Amino acid sequence: MSVYIAVGEAGCQLANELRGVAVVVDALRASATMATLLHCGAREIWVVAEVDEAWRLKETMPDALLVGERQSVKVAGFDFSNSPTEILRASKLVQGRRVIFTSTTGARRLLSCRQAVAILVGTTINATAVAKVAKECAERQQRPIVLVASGVWGKGDEWATEDVAAAWEIAERMNLPVVQAPKRPKGELAKVFAESRHGKELLALGLDADVHWCAQVDVTTTVPQVMRFDGMAALVKAAD
Repeated sequence: MSVYIAVGEAGCQLANELRGVAVVVDALRASATMATLLHCGAREIWVVAEVDEAWRLKETMPDALLVGERQSVKVAGFDFSNSPTEILRASKLVQGRRVIFTSTTGARRLLSCRQAVAILVGTTINATAVAKVAKECAERQQRPIVLVASGVWGKGDEWATEDVAAAWEIAERMNLPVVQAPKRPKGELAKVFAESRHGKELLALGLDADVHWCAQVDVTTTVPQVMRFDGMAALVKAAD
């Protein structure tokens, strides 16, 4: 078995072509938010690509919380933004709830990996746990692992620095050969995240708490996993 790290839509395509175990890595912030939602007791997450799809799904699931952002800012009318620290502060409201989630990039990357044999969501905050689950899936299926460093939708690979760093953090815990990958960013994770293009964008919006929190390692053992696709949406729950 082998490990690949690939950026953006090309990473999704590689996961599909190889029929691999996909790990969607959107370190700032979708992977951290989804892991935090399930860590805080959310029952399930329905991931959709578009805001209007989230509203349509809400009509069929009136009890669901709406969580998401566009261009790093909470969608008007949603309950929460794509923010793990916001979710942590509201953990009692999340417990036991169904969630509908959309984001600028991470949600779309997840939905683009439909032909992968399994789809997990990982980043630094659940690095050891997601490495373990991905390796177990790969062993069962006898398939490679593709870590999809999400980047930012519609922008170049230079926007994926923190995602590549997070992907390497996961990969090094697998003890498997990494056969294809971008160069690992140098420096402490907190510095890499804060100095990345997306990190600077979030800091400029006053989202310092998210940037710092997302750079932590192994603060949860929760691993989001796609259980099935239903039309436009993917159902995500915590892996067993």
